Amino acid sequence: MSIKLTKRMKCIADMVTPGKSVADIGCDHGYVSIYLVEEGIADRVYAMDVAEGPLGNARESIAERGLSDKIEARISNGFDALEEGESNLAVIAGMGGMLIIDIISRGLHKMKAGYELVLSPQSDIPLVRRYLREHGFRIIDEDMLSEDGKYYCVIKARLEDTVYFDVDNGRAGSACMKEEKMARTTDEDKLLQIYDMYGEKLIEKKNPVLKEYLEKQMEKYQGIFCRISKSSGEGAAERMLQIRSELALMEEVINNWG
Repeated sequence: MSIKLTKRMKCIADMVTPGKSVADIGCDHGYVSIYLVEEGIADRVYAMDVAEGPLGNARESIAERGLSDKIEARISNGFDALEEGESNLAVIAGMGGMLIIDIISRGLHKMKAGYELVLSPQSDIPLVRRYLREHGFRIIDEDMLSEDGKYYCVIKARLEDTVYFDVDNGRAGSACMKEEKMARTTDEDKLLQIYDMYGEKLIEKKNPVLKEYLEKQMEKYQGIFCRISKSSGEGAAERMLQIRSELALMEEVINNWG
């Protein structure tokens, strides 16, 4: 009997391209790693975690199901314990967006064109999307779901471009993104902002969970705007301007839903 996953974990696992060698970074109890092998999605998985406690639990679960020959458990801070070429897809989920960005940044040198990422950040999702497009990755799929009263995004991205180091802003980026940035119009910048905020693939697919999320966010922001408008406190006007800008973006997405 295949291991039972939560709705979110199954969405993450099902986003993995079959036949890939997978690095499950921050594997926790190892359930996703086990599911990938038992369902025939991956023949080889590296279950990695920075803490010995969770990794010990993962090792036990892997051994109990007789999968130690196909799933190797390693102590690792991000990609540190993974050799270049050992994997061609990484799953990074269950942690904050800024930590995910840091893990990817420190592991970029171990990735080649075609390397895939399946990510489920718990915060700063727009920053993760922006980071990906500015560093040679193309988001090829995305899903959004709700579980236990919370909303989750699962992003699948592929490294399309070689990475360069931008001396001007002191960070890595992609050559094609540098050219595109120089040629972009104001409307294109606005569209990228919308895609970073709410997900190009989610909008294209008219994901019903995204629509539900946007409608709730709009109601919430309108309430906040009303409360702040009655305040004369410092920074009220600036906050109102920010909320109005975010509401305008959400309204644009909803109005074009069809």
